[in-house]
Amino acid sequence: MKAKTFLNHFVVIGSGTLISMVIGLITTPIITRLVSTEVYGQYAIFQMYANIALMVLCLGLDQSLMRFYYDFNDIDYQRKLLKKCTILPIIITFIIGIILILSFITLGNTDQITINKIILLIVCVIFQIINRMSLITLRLEFESKKYSMINILHKIIFVGSVLILYYIFNQKDFYNMAISMTMSYIIASITGILIQRKLWHKNINKISINYRKLLSYGMPYILAMGITTLFQAIDKISLNYYYDYSQVGIYSSAMTLVNIFAIIQTTFNSLWTPTAIKHFKEDKEDKIFYSNANKIITVVMFFIGITLILFKNIFILLLGSAYREAVYILPCLIFNPIMYTISETTVCGIVFKEKSKMQVIIAMGACITNIIGNIILVPNLGGRGAAISTGIAYIVFFTMRTIISKHYFNVHYNLCRFYIVTAIVLMYALYNTFVEFNILTILFYIIILALLLWLYKDTIKQINNVIKNKLMSLNKVIAHKIKKR
Repeated sequence: MKAKTFLNHFVVIGSGTLISMVIGLITTPIITRLVSTEVYGQYAIFQMYANIALMVLCLGLDQSLMRFYYDFNDIDYQRKLLKKCTILPIIITFIIGIILILSFITLGNTDQITINKIILLIVCVIFQIINRMSLITLRLEFESKKYSMINILHKIIFVGSVLILYYIFNQKDFYNMAISMTMSYIIASITGILIQRKLWHKNINKISINYRKLLSYGMPYILAMGITTLFQAIDKISLNYYYDYSQVGIYSSAMTLVNIFAIIQTTFNSLWTPTAIKHFKEDKEDKIFYSNANKIITVVMFFIGITLILFKNIFILLLGSAYREAVYILPCLIFNPIMYTISETTVCGIVFKEKSKMQVIIAMGACITNIIGNIILVPNLGGRGAAISTGIAYIVFFTMRTIISKHYFNVHYNLCRFYIVTAIVLMYALYNTFVEFNILTILFYIIILALLLWLYKDTIKQINNVIKNKLMSLNKVIAHKIKKR
């Protein structure tokens, strides 16, 4: 898939991203007004544990599924690969759940509330695994509309369940949020299986796939993803340790708004990763493709990031007065989706050359940076300190991914101008972390935007041409339909 085709595809699936963003904007203020900051904090911790379990218990086989899917263009091979990558994580999750429950009972802890939470967590993780594998296959098949549809359904079921439990059953505690989260994954998983019946169907031919090869590539991701998840969770853990659930709730609400921005990250990754792997299989010498993609996503992500900072006060109004402190937490959190998404275009060498062990070193570097940052900043600055530490850690994450990847697969990314933009945006984020909105906020935004447009003027022209061509094609289709009538 050439860069121009990739841009066309990205514009096409933008409508799905927009719908997801709108749902996120509607969902967040509804939930923050229905539950207290303490309940929201407890839910954030439950969600964190579920995500940690998912990343570890997948055994890295989700990455193996993605990496080896195109090795053979055969439906039976792909069915067998999907089955092997899904069944083992589910079995291990179930066994660990049974062991945990029996351990609590054996030790004399018969607290039904604790056991209920464990059962709920295990059920949630099992369906998270199925949903993850289902979404990955949709990405690999470039079924972006269906991929977006399942993500939208997941969000609708979540907020719908919260409202039903709150208004009909008067459920106002932690279980409201946790049960709603689990229900959304169950329904999304079932929908994904029904949509992809051909892949989840039983194999006709006996295809041999070496588990050793899958685990050899995937296993390093267990440690890498575990460390990465700790890296992503250390801010909430630190706030919970130094402060309370209320601070975690406020911080998580700011993160939720940033996650609306991260929907673009998810949409891009859903298209980019399989595209990059497939392109490498077809043409191992074409490196301009990766450089062009890097420049395009850099412009898009930094533009949205600084715009989110500019309008942060408006977004925070959606959360309610109890979450007002989140306005100062949000600015530095934008480096999470920005750096992660852009690094997806520079990490290709590690994936192509199957050097998955390098992911462990990268995760450790970012995690250690974040731990040190949180220890220094959180006791005095609270959520603001956690956000600053996380932002800097993601810049380290990008840098390590890029340097190591270039060692195995050298692509010219023009990192000099990238780091110029990064440094200026970081200063802008720090300014807005400690200073209320004023005329300088607008002035700095205009200066940064002008600099971004000037440094990447060639890329801006490329994006503009694709959008213009897309609009012209759309006008022709509309005109043709009108003529037919």
